[in-house]
Amino acid sequence: MLDYLQTITIPTPFAIGPINCYLAEGDELTLIDTGPKDVPTLAALRSELNARGFSLQDIRRVVVTHAHVDHFGLAAQIVAESGAQVLSHARNRWGLSDFADEWMHRHEFYRGIFLSSGAPRESAERVIQGLRVMLQYAAAIPASNFVALNDGDTLRLGKDDWRVVFAPGHANGLICLYEPQSQTLISSDHLLRDVTSNPVIEPPVRGENERTRALVNYIESMKQTAAMDIRVALPAHGEPVYDVRALVDARLAFHRARLDHIEQQLGCCATTAYELCGILFPKLKSFDLFLGLSEVIGHLDILEIEGRVRREDGNGVTRYVIPE
Repeated sequence: MLDYLQTITIPTPFAIGPINCYLAEGDELTLIDTGPKDVPTLAALRSELNARGFSLQDIRRVVVTHAHVDHFGLAAQIVAESGAQVLSHARNRWGLSDFADEWMHRHEFYRGIFLSSGAPRESAERVIQGLRVMLQYAAAIPASNFVALNDGDTLRLGKDDWRVVFAPGHANGLICLYEPQSQTLISSDHLLRDVTSNPVIEPPVRGENERTRALVNYIESMKQTAAMDIRVALPAHGEPVYDVRALVDARLAFHRARLDHIEQQLGCCATTAYELCGILFPKLKSFDLFLGLSEVIGHLDILEIEGRVRREDGNGVTRYVIPE
């Protein structure tokens, strides 16, 4: 680990467990990700900062790797106490500065996705209720404190220049940070050693008309990451990754096997994304069902692109069939 970069691991109320935030000392004390807006998380963050001789008021910049509540939920609290700038990819602007309205819009989008995927209306409503719980874990930051980052931008941390690496897939606006001399990548949820990151389906960004294909983007982002010279990847959850290429190879093999499995199920047992989700993940409920459906739709996107399935829309439901 670089001498100016410290890992701060704090609890979350989510199944993924604790989150690794990264504190970079230097001219501008910078915190990379924050943890969710949750009383135990905030108390732990304050304690960890105090143990290092700092407080929330000392933070000058917050880098948000992507707009999921476990990564930015405490940003508004930090801004209120310190006036810090919040730096994130331009695609995260509305999710951070207009949080509640953005998520209410997302809920409507997700309801439509569930219904068009063949889910019963009551199942769709239960998932939406589960998603609404997430609103308590974050708050909007002032728009004036947001600073947009884009792929290739340079950010000074400690004594080094770090490059912003746009790596969409798990989230539409996910960024990593890369320092070429030490070959260190702060990988957020893009690369996790022990967990396969979910390619989360998202509505179109404001000003765009079509949703991005999350798994398509994720696989491309992983391939680009594997081509980089990386000695260590520092993830948001779990332990560091010391062999990025091997991890990416394993993830790509996993997704290729799942594509084959889904194609087989379409040939015998299912026609909709919801039916497939029930076959692959029979015990999922509420928010986890949303993650499972996101993964299934991601694989169906690829199968459609490869010409291995054909999509048919009718009566408000999207079905997938094997071409003859």
